[in-house]
Amino acid sequence: MNPLSYFYSIRSYVDSYAGIVGRRFISVIWVIAICVIIWFYGYLLAFGSFKPFATSTARIWTIVAIVAVWLIYMAITTLRARKQDAELVDSIEQQALASRNAEVGEIQTRLKEAMALLQRITKKRFGYMYDLPWYVIFGAPGSGKTTALTNSGLQFPLGEALGSDAIKGIGGTRNCNWWFADEAILIDTAGRYTTQDDLDGSSKAGWEGFLGLLRRYRRSQPVNGALVTLSIGDLMTRDPEAQREELRAIRKRLSELDEYLGARAPVYVLLTKADLLTGFVEFYDGFNKSDREQVWGMTFGLDESYGAKTLPERFNEEFSLLQQRVDAMLVERLQQEQSTELRGRIFKFPAELASLQEKLHDALVELSAGSALVEAPLIRGLYFVSATQGEETAAASSIPRARRSYFLPRLFKEVVFNEAALVARDKRLSYRQLLLRRVSYGLAIAAVAIVFTGWATTYYQNRMALIAADEKLNAYDKLILGVKVRDVDDADFLRVLPALDSLRSVTDGFAERHVWVASFGLNQADKIASRQRDAYQRALNSLLLPRMLVELQRDLTNEKDVTQTFNALKLYEMLGGLGKLDRDFVSYQAEQMFNALYPGEGRAATRRALTQHAHAMAAGSLPPIELDSRLIAKAQATIASQSVAERAYDILAGSRKARATAPWLPAQAFGPLGDKAFMRTSGAPLTEGVEGLFTATGYRNIVLPGLADAAREAMREDWVRGSDTQIKGQTLEAVSQAALQIYFDRFEQKWATVLSDITVKPSQSLGDAAETTRILSNERNIIGLAARSIAQATDLRPQGYGTATVTTVSSGNDDTIAAMLTSTMAAPDPYGKLRDALDAPAADASGKSASDSKNLAQVDAILPLLDNLHDQLSRSATSSAEVAKVFDVDSQLTKSNQDLLQEARRLPAPLDGWMAGLAADIGSLAVKSARSRISDLWAAEGASLCSTAITGRYPFDRNAKRDVTMGDFVRLFGPKGLFQTFFKQRLEPFVDQTSSPWGWKGTFGAAGIPSGAIAQFENADKIYRSFFPNGSETPEVTINVKPVSLTDASNAVMLEIEGERVVYFHGPIQAKSITWPSKQPANMSRIAFQPGGWQQAKTENGDWSPFRLFDDAKIESDRDGLFRVRFDNAGQNAEFDVQFGSVLNPFRLKAMSDFACPAQF
Repeated sequence: MNPLSYFYSIRSYVDSYAGIVGRRFISVIWVIAICVIIWFYGYLLAFGSFKPFATSTARIWTIVAIVAVWLIYMAITTLRARKQDAELVDSIEQQALASRNAEVGEIQTRLKEAMALLQRITKKRFGYMYDLPWYVIFGAPGSGKTTALTNSGLQFPLGEALGSDAIKGIGGTRNCNWWFADEAILIDTAGRYTTQDDLDGSSKAGWEGFLGLLRRYRRSQPVNGALVTLSIGDLMTRDPEAQREELRAIRKRLSELDEYLGARAPVYVLLTKADLLTGFVEFYDGFNKSDREQVWGMTFGLDESYGAKTLPERFNEEFSLLQQRVDAMLVERLQQEQSTELRGRIFKFPAELASLQEKLHDALVELSAGSALVEAPLIRGLYFVSATQGEETAAASSIPRARRSYFLPRLFKEVVFNEAALVARDKRLSYRQLLLRRVSYGLAIAAVAIVFTGWATTYYQNRMALIAADEKLNAYDKLILGVKVRDVDDADFLRVLPALDSLRSVTDGFAERHVWVASFGLNQADKIASRQRDAYQRALNSLLLPRMLVELQRDLTNEKDVTQTFNALKLYEMLGGLGKLDRDFVSYQAEQMFNALYPGEGRAATRRALTQHAHAMAAGSLPPIELDSRLIAKAQATIASQSVAERAYDILAGSRKARATAPWLPAQAFGPLGDKAFMRTSGAPLTEGVEGLFTATGYRNIVLPGLADAAREAMREDWVRGSDTQIKGQTLEAVSQAALQIYFDRFEQKWATVLSDITVKPSQSLGDAAETTRILSNERNIIGLAARSIAQATDLRPQGYGTATVTTVSSGNDDTIAAMLTSTMAAPDPYGKLRDALDAPAADASGKSASDSKNLAQVDAILPLLDNLHDQLSRSATSSAEVAKVFDVDSQLTKSNQDLLQEARRLPAPLDGWMAGLAADIGSLAVKSARSRISDLWAAEGASLCSTAITGRYPFDRNAKRDVTMGDFVRLFGPKGLFQTFFKQRLEPFVDQTSSPWGWKGTFGAAGIPSGAIAQFENADKIYRSFFPNGSETPEVTINVKPVSLTDASNAVMLEIEGERVVYFHGPIQAKSITWPSKQPANMSRIAFQPGGWQQAKTENGDWSPFRLFDDAKIESDRDGLFRVRFDNAGQNAEFDVQFGSVLNPFRLKAMSDFACPAQF
């Protein structure tokens, strides 16, 4: 049996009993059960302390409501079923009368009669349409549909009731026949409905009309399955193309079945006329009736049926098993058969069966085909059947045999009908019914489960809570061992904290384990809560209270400021019973004590726990305790200097309302982008600001309404002071006025401190500054938000108290005093100008609107200025390193920055400081950025060449042995050299050459930027003018040499500069002009005396040999471009006057000795 059959068998038994007693009767049982539970056990149901069914009246009304709802539901379902059944019968009758087809009308009339008979048999007025499963059978004409039904072994009780017409159709069904069996209703359709090969389309219309009828009147489950018949004779003998067309027609009918009925029904393929297989009848002739009724074929698993792609492969496996079974039976059947003729036919049967495998495989591929658009049918299996043996089978054998059916009865009863519930219901039509059924069953089951589970759970949880309470009490006893409860001299709160926590949490187990849906009357928390509270209060008075007094004694001994001493003394005397207990004051001061003793985030849980214990202690009754009178007297002497007004202010500032008032926070004022643009110079976060007491809200809601009360309380604290000296002669009005003045002073101080600490974040680069200005200039307008927030928070102008005169104050009414104070005392307004800049004045006589006012424009003008500055910063941050572009951007940036700075000077505080600081920061960054980019450009174009060619080389390093090559010298200082080119192309428009030393123009000069790099370009220019006169492409220095004197010991002297000689004897003096470098290939300069000759001559070699030679000489005078040089050599000397073609002396050029390659601008 198929595994699902067990489930369906059990369900059929349940449904059979439901059919006997009726589903309405079962619902009555449910209603009665629910009502009984409510009546007898409803009083146990509780939601905390609320018990909805505690009284009999409540239970009666609940039962009445349930019965009423059930009656309404039954009436609705009965009327709906009656309407549906009436519509079905009427529709059949109307369609029969209106039908043009006489045969269709006849079938519809017969269906009406069958329905009436089915209603009488089931003895139901409504709902009988779903008592039996419905199956539709279709296949090609002559495929054996009707024959299979008539020989299926099923009982058709309506066959006799409706006469022979009920089984009409053998030999060919014209339209549709309804077969009413005991277990199901089978609808035998005409074969032409499957092939639909008529030209007039009547078969298609009849098929679709048939499906529409099922769809309309069995909405929830039109059919429970479909049986498809395939004739084995056609598979064996028919043309493959014709057979393929038939299979595709069947596949299309299956798709239409799913589409029209909206339900994916299981499909069973019946391979009819199996007796046409050679040897089939002879092979199974020996089977008895029971054997012939069994199922012969294959049923696929559910997963395989849903996964249609695997069915053909699974078919091959199952068919092989059938083949193996037949092969195993062959020898036995051959031995049993005596007739040679029949044995031959039996022998051929396995081969005949095997020849079908490929054709059946192809047929299954066609039938199970699916795609993304068309869902594959739910094929459950293939089954070989033979309803009777036709003439072809009888003619094939000379031995006559009785006609029998093979493999049919159990196929219907045990396979097809057992899977009646397998059909996938129409989700669109049955979802509500299915949901309602599930919800109903679920609620009923949940109600019973909740009651019994609730009792068990509540009992278990209460038991566990009691055990936990016992454990905590035992833990408390252990924790207080060795802890002093009398004559306490320590303030070790951490030592007593675990014991207090354990005792306080004794009843926590009940809250943790309490089932929120109901306590079911078993909760034991109330019975032990009162005892726990008493024990807890005693523990607080013996463990916490004395240690708080010890800590207060320490505070009073260590003198602090007057306010802290006053509060500590007041708390000390309160806890000792010397004054009226103010529980709010005790709780707040205890919290402050523990905050000071256990600071830091790591001890937050400790502070919180101790504060909670202090709250609980203050809420109870405190025992009288003897206090230290000398310590009290000392503290009273300390607080004697505090005026009553100062005390009133302290009381007001420390009140619960003052602490609860929301502070003014820069982070909130600036909005979510504030921390990206602003910071505190002190390092404090923007989430710290001005206490709520010092805001307009605090002033109006706390200070003015509470000032008189605070003054009144301060005047009543003579018991704390121990004397009324400070209080005597004071009036409530005078104290209130003095306290308000203290508040005003603190108000201005607080706001000035916080706002002066706020500044625009300094930027590290122009990109950062661009981002900052973008945030400041966007549509959120965080500067405007902050300005409005400050203006509103500091606006203490009188509101709501009207006017009052001093003569009306004598009543002492708090509102009257507040009105008097606001009318006689001017509140500080440090940011009034800011508020004026934000308030648009009313239209003037000329009709000028508020938006045109100067003050409003003054604030609004910041945004376009910041937006323009942002654009310039973005350009500057992304501009190339071209110097001209750098300075162009710098010029525009400077102008935008100056515009902002100029506007900042006109802004009210604190906006002026914020914008001025931003402008200063940007100005510094702009110069720094431009210098950096020029330095990068120089580094890329010339720094490397300059350093390599000059560093450590002569003549720039007079002590160097290596010379600067003439080629490098020209590349660096020539007219087309690096320095001349870079300067003219990049720097010349931005350098002031009107005076020496050169300097920067524009922003660089205004900012006082050092011009060291520019000084080197000036030195390079002097070198160029000295060595490259008139734009010569190579160095050209004209040296005029004139001998002046020669020592008597010498006969002659000869000065040679790269082949050019100046010779002097004692006699007439002749000057000579020499050009350097010489065109002769001689890189040597020397001076020789006679006697001595060239062997003792002083000689220098290299491109710079004249310079080296003159460096060794002594310069005796240098004026107006003429200098006298003296050469000494071995006791001989000679003097020459040397003059150059330029006033710049290359041999004595300071620009060359001072020159160094620029590195940074």
